[in-house]
Amino acid sequence: MISIIVTFHNEEQSIISCLQSIVAQTAQQWECVIVDNGSTDSGEYQVRNYLIDRRMRFFREAEALPLEEVRAKALAKTQGEWVMYMDGADYLTRDSLQALYLIVKKYGTLCAAGNYYTVSDGEKRPAQYRSEGLVCGGQVARGEIGVLTGGSLFSRSVAHLPGSWPTLDFAYTDHMILVSGGREKPLVDVVREPLYKKVLRWLRDLA
Repeated sequence: MISIIVTFHNEEQSIISCLQSIVAQTAQQWECVIVDNGSTDSGEYQVRNYLIDRRMRFFREAEALPLEEVRAKALAKTQGEWVMYMDGADYLTRDSLQALYLIVKKYGTLCAAGNYYTVSDGEKRPAQYRSEGLVCGGQVARGEIGVLTGGSLFSRSVAHLPGSWPTLDFAYTDHMILVSGGREKPLVDVVREPLYKKVLRWLRDLA
């Protein structure tokens, strides 16, 4: 089973599309924990319309907490072997879960990442990962690919260790995931690290 964790903060305009894309997945073996991270808009009321689906559960934080803390609390409420983190502005195409699950099984990795489109100011732009079968974790650390978007699937064994993700290999799928948001919203999480660690990683990648 795949555990999907959706966190949102003042994203009432996009949270409906996000949840609709989850319900519409071709893969049906999933559970979804939705966390309102201290929103002040009406997003909570939009979410409650989806709780008729027993695979979905909703929690609300009284005030906004750091994203890692919110995700950790939500992860403790899940049971799936595989974990996907989503923001309220993410949108999965219909067979995203199926494609990512099949690719981790094919390559035997702990993580999988997919290509994605971005929708910024109403304009759709393709943003592709490299086409090799495996994506090196060093590319993640350099910010060359953004695996911490709505298009990544993690084994539960590493899902609770966000600091370890940049050191892992990601299996790759060319399946597309939509990520919406304004131009000012970063779509790639860049890992900050001391220079000596960058040098060690560079040497390790050359080996």
